[in-house]
Amino acid sequence: MLTYYLLVPLFYFFAALPTSLLYRLAGVVAFVLNRIVGYRKAVVYSNLRNSFPEKSEDEIKAIADESYHHLADRVVENIKCLSIKQSEVERRMTIKNAEVLQACYNKGLQAIVMVGHIGSWEFGGYRLTTASKYKLFGIVSLVKNPYFNRMIQRTRGKMGMELIPMNQSKEFFQKELPELSLGVFISDQSPSNKEKAYWTKFLNQDTGFFTGGERYARLHNCAVLYPKIVQTRRGHYTAEFIMIAERPNELPENAITEKFARLLEQQIREHPADWLWSHKRWKHKPPVLSGVENSHSAKPGV
Repeated sequence: MLTYYLLVPLFYFFAALPTSLLYRLAGVVAFVLNRIVGYRKAVVYSNLRNSFPEKSEDEIKAIADESYHHLADRVVENIKCLSIKQSEVERRMTIKNAEVLQACYNKGLQAIVMVGHIGSWEFGGYRLTTASKYKLFGIVSLVKNPYFNRMIQRTRGKMGMELIPMNQSKEFFQKELPELSLGVFISDQSPSNKEKAYWTKFLNQDTGFFTGGERYARLHNCAVLYPKIVQTRRGHYTAEFIMIAERPNELPENAITEKFARLLEQQIREHPADWLWSHKRWKHKPPVLSGVENSHSAKPGV
C-alpha cells in the first residue's frame, strides 16, 4: 500500500505533462535502461541473436539500442494513459481500413483481435473503442498489488473496454454474449502451461503460443483479425486490420494461431526493434512425450 501511495502521485504528475515532452523524457529513460541499468540486456541480446542468426553483431546491437528507445516510449505512453483523451488517441493512431471491422459488425459476426507486443498496443486498445459499434472486452493478467491492479483496470477501461481477469476467463468464455462484442487477446506471451500450448517454429525457435484466442473464436464463431500497428513517426501510428478467419470453424485446428504467428513474425522481421525483446519469450521448451515432440509442433495446412 505504501508503494502505491508513494508512486501514484508521481505517475499522475508525469501523465499531466504534454505528450511531446514525455517522448523527450523517454530518451533519458532509454539511456538509463540501456547504458546504466542494463535492463535485461542478456535476455535482449540472446533473443535477438537466436531470432536473427544471419545478422552481424553490429546489426544486433543497432536493433537492441533502438528497441530500448521503443520500450521507453511504451513506458511513457502507459503513464500518459492515465490522463490521455480520446481525441489525442485518434490523432495519434490512424486506422487505415476500419471498414473491415465494420463489415464484420454489419454481418452480425462476433469478433476478436489477436495482438502482439509490437507497436503501441495500449493506444491500439483505446483506438478500437471508436473503430466500430462493437462492445469491447479484453482478457488481462492481474498484478499482485491490488491497488495497482485497480488503477490499471480503471485506466485501461476508461474509454469503454470491459476488462476480464485471466483467472475468470474460463467462466466468461462459457457465457452467452448479449450483444456483438470484440475481444482483445494478447497472444504472444509465453504460456505457463506448455502442455496445452500450440508449438510452432517462430523466429527460428520452437515457440509455444496460448490457444485461448482461437478456442474462444471457435466457441462463439468469431471473425478473427490481426491489427498490424506500425509507427509512422514518433508517437504516431497506423493500424491495419488483416483478416485471419471470418468463419473459424471452417479451418483446421490450430490454423488460426499459426496464422497469427506468421503475421506477427513477418511484422517483427519488417520492424525488429518494435517488438518487446526484453520479454523472456523462450523460457519454456516444447514437451517431449515418449521421445517424440508434442504433436502440436507440426504446422497445420493454412
